[in-house]
Amino acid sequence: MDRAARLRGLRGLSEPEVLEFGRLYRYAAAELSHVRTHGFDAAELERLNSLVGRAYGLLYVAEPSGWVGITRFYRTELPRTLRRSGRVIALSALVFGAGALIGCVLGITRPDLLAAVSPAMADAIDQLAKRHAPGQDWLPRDFRPIASSLIMVNNAQVSFFAFSTGILLGLGTIYVLVVNGFMLGAIAAGVTPSPAGIQFWAFVAPHGVIELPAIIISGGAGLLLGRALVEPGPHSRLDALRVAGREAAVIMLGVVSFLAVAGIVEGFFSPAVIPVAVKFAGAAALAAAFGSYVLLVGRAPQRATAVTAP
Repeated sequence: MDRAARLRGLRGLSEPEVLEFGRLYRYAAAELSHVRTHGFDAAELERLNSLVGRAYGLLYVAEPSGWVGITRFYRTELPRTLRRSGRVIALSALVFGAGALIGCVLGITRPDLLAAVSPAMADAIDQLAKRHAPGQDWLPRDFRPIASSLIMVNNAQVSFFAFSTGILLGLGTIYVLVVNGFMLGAIAAGVTPSPAGIQFWAFVAPHGVIELPAIIISGGAGLLLGRALVEPGPHSRLDALRVAGREAAVIMLGVVSFLAVAGIVEGFFSPAVIPVAVKFAGAAALAAAFGSYVLLVGRAPQRATAVTAP
């Protein structure tokens, strides 16, 4: 309870800590009932009554609604949940990166094999090289609002597929991450050496610094589900899946917001015919803002602790 009070409520605790808090609360409430029934020491009754009362106040708190609830979600719950899930998100990044590395190596060393295995991929690389030719305005201004909406929907579909297939012991999520990483690596290897290479990366960078992490984060949410089924720990698989499911739901709400931002950038800023230096500067600013949000926002203030001499 002291730790929860410092963190402004149970939301500051990890999921296992919340489960343990509930167990201890039930135990203390049972002890309080026992003491009241048998008329034990009044000081002990007062101590247990205070303990259970404090716990009750932390446990039964009305959910904030409206803007207060939305602000609280983005300022505390989402970034803290992302940091708590850092390990599975890092694993998701490794799986995605492995797929990208395979696609890149194959695209550089055996482009003929890549074309034979996936003619559609080879055709996409050719189309991208033509589309991003220097000075070409390939996405007219009037079409950008529609394109932005279509981009958001497509990215959301990929992200939710990566998340939802985690219920298949995490194997579906791994497959989605490897395939999408492979496609990115192969396209990067095919387009980069062309005259349109710098224009291609100037287009990808501004929205990619948010879009790619969002897809990787959704993969991490899927791996949370898979881990709960494969390794439930001290809980039953159903309880572990419930805990992981709530954590993953918070993450996916954040992913939707990230993809909305990425879709707006990809629809309006990324295709604009402006100097590539401006686009790369914009990408750096967005990457810094995104990283700062995930790593710094919502951290509880550090309080000095008194040290007493023995």
